[in-house]
Amino acid sequence: MTEKPSQVRYFVIAALMLMGVILYIDRYAFQIAQPYIRQELGLSITEFSFAVSIFFLFYGFGQMPAGWLSDRFGPRLLLTIYILVWSIFAATVGLAGSLVMLCVARAAFGLGQAGAFPTASAVVSRWMPAAQRGKASGFVALGGRIGGAVVPILSAALLMAFLPADQTYLLDSTQIIDVDGLNSLLTIEETENNPNPRYVSYLTRRLDEQFPNVTTYSLKQITSGLNHLIEDPEFYVPVEFDALKSLDKYAANQLVRLNNGEELETRAYMRLNRHLLESTLPENLQGLYVASWRPVLFLFASLGVAGALIVWFTLRDHPIEHRLVNQSELKLISSESTNGNNNTENRLPIKSLLRCRSVWMSAVSQFCVNIGWLFVVTLFVDYLMLEHRVSLTERSDMVAIPLMVGFVGMLSGGWVTDKLTRLIGFRFGRAIPWSIAMLIAASCFFLCPVLADPWKITWAMALMAFCVDFSVPSMWAFSQDVGGSYVGVVLGFGNMFGNFGAALSPILLAFIYKYVGWDATFVICGVCFVIAAIAAFFVDASRPITDDVTIKEMKSAIKQTL
Repeated sequence: MTEKPSQVRYFVIAALMLMGVILYIDRYAFQIAQPYIRQELGLSITEFSFAVSIFFLFYGFGQMPAGWLSDRFGPRLLLTIYILVWSIFAATVGLAGSLVMLCVARAAFGLGQAGAFPTASAVVSRWMPAAQRGKASGFVALGGRIGGAVVPILSAALLMAFLPADQTYLLDSTQIIDVDGLNSLLTIEETENNPNPRYVSYLTRRLDEQFPNVTTYSLKQITSGLNHLIEDPEFYVPVEFDALKSLDKYAANQLVRLNNGEELETRAYMRLNRHLLESTLPENLQGLYVASWRPVLFLFASLGVAGALIVWFTLRDHPIEHRLVNQSELKLISSESTNGNNNTENRLPIKSLLRCRSVWMSAVSQFCVNIGWLFVVTLFVDYLMLEHRVSLTERSDMVAIPLMVGFVGMLSGGWVTDKLTRLIGFRFGRAIPWSIAMLIAASCFFLCPVLADPWKITWAMALMAFCVDFSVPSMWAFSQDVGGSYVGVVLGFGNMFGNFGAALSPILLAFIYKYVGWDATFVICGVCFVIAAIAAFFVDASRPITDDVTIKEMKSAIKQTL
């Protein structure tokens, strides 16, 4: 009787998923906290974009060397080191006190994370049969999307939870960000084009009561005038604020209490009034949660220690080295183990990479994808706050939704690419789902300028995220198909260019937003996805970069696993 294969390979994939969860939590907690980081350090959106960009630049440069190190010295040790290194530098981001320090910490953090997914791809190649690589890659990448989806919700809750108990709700002069802009807003006439006439007009009237006949407020007058309103238990008037939707969960709960006839204690109504002012003047006042973003980053960084230990105790460089893997499981995956496990050469296969058209097409596609994709995890937060005045809690939900919808895309994309590969071969089994997904994602961006409601735009971004995640298993499986003994290097090459696109994205999109507007930003992202679709169509996974693995051997291996 044939022994039933053990299931260790699935625990290995689960450990890689957990690594992806932690990686994206550490990466995108920074993005969720960015309004408060910018405000505390006195940075504009354009200046902050350099701190975002430099992470992806160094992350991109580190891809191929990190992938080669894992191919050469084994993924178990290297992946454990990568997790610990990035966790240390994720914590140093929370110590930054200037733009220079922030950029240095983010650059080191990017180098630390660079080897994670190339190494994970090599593990999938060593531990999974070819016919299951798409699904396995989808699950590993899904871990990242889970982390990206939960971090906005966790960050919003933790920003509120870590607010110091003795935090003062009164403003000091340093927390007034833009006196000239505030004066312009408070003196604007109420018209149809004024996005928030009622509560801004109410605020103007209340300041006029304190400083009659003043046409331009000084910094001292603005500070004392707003503090007077914060201390006023009667500041909140329902009819004046009924159109103001951008309130966080705490403030919304206090309004429910007031509407139920309850009286608020002094600190409660002062905090509510501070939130009302911040929501009315989001670009002019420093947010209350500036006081709590640093401990949130420290907490998330500490997760890496647990993740590194789990990877170390679960993973082995090769299935044969794991004492819990039985002979049946070895037989199931051993036909594929030579696809990347016996490399003893020290050189990088640079010539083979540079001669491979498909590798270049993959790189171009990933470069363009990341220019558009980064909008969701970088500028989307600012877009919701500045353009639609969405509250911390609601915008955290809106940022999380695209990443949650991506779960389905990641899993279904792995199943589809594996199925198509069996039906129509490697050439189109990888290229077709990849290319079509990019075209649909482009249409989502082109649609956004005609959508006025932030929730409709959120769902357009959700469909875009579904399509991007649907294509990821095809990208990863392509690298495993053509990589031979250099899976980590091939994936690292594509990821390198992808992250060069990610490095360009924050600066490019912030520039377009500043000088042209949000609609142009959406259009540029759509154009990038169209280019990505064209490049993806010319990817050919049936032609390995070296002669280490032949097409005949690949097909034979797939038949053995069916």
